[in-house]
Amino acid sequence: MQRLIIFLTVVFCYQVQGVVAQQDAQYAQFMYNKLAFNPAFAGAEPSGTFIGIFRQQWLGFDGAPSVQNLSYNVPFTANGVGLGLRLNRVSIGLEREYAAEASYAYRVSLGRGARLGIGISASVRRFSINFSEATPIQGGGVDQAIPAGDAGKFVPNFGGGIYFDSPKFYVGISAPRLLENNIDISSDQTVISRQVRHYYLMTGLNIQVGEEFVLHPQALFKVVSGAPFDADINLTADLNRNFSLGATYRLGGTDGQGAGESLGALVGLHINDHLKLGLVYEMGLSELRNYHNGSFEGILQYSIGGRAQGEEIIDPRSL
Repeated sequence: MQRLIIFLTVVFCYQVQGVVAQQDAQYAQFMYNKLAFNPAFAGAEPSGTFIGIFRQQWLGFDGAPSVQNLSYNVPFTANGVGLGLRLNRVSIGLEREYAAEASYAYRVSLGRGARLGIGISASVRRFSINFSEATPIQGGGVDQAIPAGDAGKFVPNFGGGIYFDSPKFYVGISAPRLLENNIDISSDQTVISRQVRHYYLMTGLNIQVGEEFVLHPQALFKVVSGAPFDADINLTADLNRNFSLGATYRLGGTDGQGAGESLGALVGLHINDHLKLGLVYEMGLSELRNYHNGSFEGILQYSIGGRAQGEEIIDPRSL
């Protein structure tokens, strides 16, 4: 019963505006999934890039959030136009969210490898609840008050962002969904839950430490109305351009206090010049840690043109 109460609280907080929670999916490897947060990143990759992500949050916790994401990002023209396409699925308990999103960005050169991109996106989401998966614990597993089948609705939205990048540094500001749509599935006229605007600030550095050793400190800051300030902060080290290790930390928690939400380890491997694999395991730090076995996230990235060569990086002696 205690697990059920905690689970229902998490589901409620995930959807309802005004409660301490965020509605967007979390990614520990946000630096490889920037298109999900900022449409101005469309076309920022050197060539067409496919990315697939799987995330299972709170292992061992029935009905915990699960995320699958597939995206394609391509510089469409030589004069700075970039396009991005993204498909996303999020499940939590009986709830499902399916999303399709298209992004457009125009990028201008500022010299010395620096570029500034301005982007917009349009998306459609389907929110649904599959009542057939409900398992009542009373009445012999049957509850006439629970509707039968699947109920859902489609919700359109749009967003925008700005993204600056150079061989040494990047920073981006965005709001991927600007409309605060009613996402109640019920036909009742009372509005209980809405989409809430999420504002993101992402930034990172490339710092040369040794001939074959590069550090990448990066952060994603999140601001949501009705929720406490949140952020993902990580530090990765590239070794010989083929292998990377790092650590990630997420602020937050169920009450916005304490040690934070999670702490994790990252590992990355360039299988070849086109294919990259990234894995993360996070252990919980909030009071929910007693009810799950951590979170797992995997990413597979395929770059059609291969990796960029000869990127300029920061010499720490010049900082």
